[in-house]
Amino acid sequence: MKTVICYETKDESVLKLVKAIEEKFHVDTVDVTKTRSANLSEYELIGFASEIEDDGFYRDIASFAANWMPRDKKIFFLYTYVVNKETYCEEIEGTAHFKNCETVGKYGCLGGNVIGGFKLFGGKTKVHPNDEEINGALKFYAKISGEEYKTITESKPEKPESKIKLEKKESKTEPEKFDSKVKSEKTESKVKKDKQEEKK
Repeated sequence: MKTVICYETKDESVLKLVKAIEEKFHVDTVDVTKTRSANLSEYELIGFASEIEDDGFYRDIASFAANWMPRDKKIFFLYTYVVNKETYCEEIEGTAHFKNCETVGKYGCLGGNVIGGFKLFGGKTKVHPNDEEINGALKFYAKISGEEYKTITESKPEKPESKIKLEKKESKTEPEKFDSKVKSEKTESKVKKDKQEEKK
């Protein structure tokens, strides 16, 4: 199913979802802040993605959808929020309804706070979307598109302590071998000396 995701981002929260889908699936993406016009009629499935501001999608992507959303298409929405509400997609979904498009799904999760003073710090949700939420977006897209995907896995780095301990253990082993060799040579020398004295 030929897919495009049109997005607008200010803190890159929703962009994490868009890029994850783009990496795992064959989809095109459009940054609406860099595109004045678009012909989306060739796509079977069209997504609109945005962080949430003032209880809805950003104004640029809402206007883009109103101007360039084709008629009679399958539509889906991606968004990130600070507080979860059911009404975030109402305006842009109304545009889809007006153009006789079918909304096949909506996926939202926690994302950075871009409102007011919290914008500088990302607020309490600045670590989102996390891997679990990104995987949720991948599952969502796989379901509505009928495609398969591989779950993101987080690799754990090797602990430096274990490497240090290993090096210490190896350095300790070598002197022990050396000492035993020296002791053996001393013993052999003593035995030879004793035999020489006995012959005398």
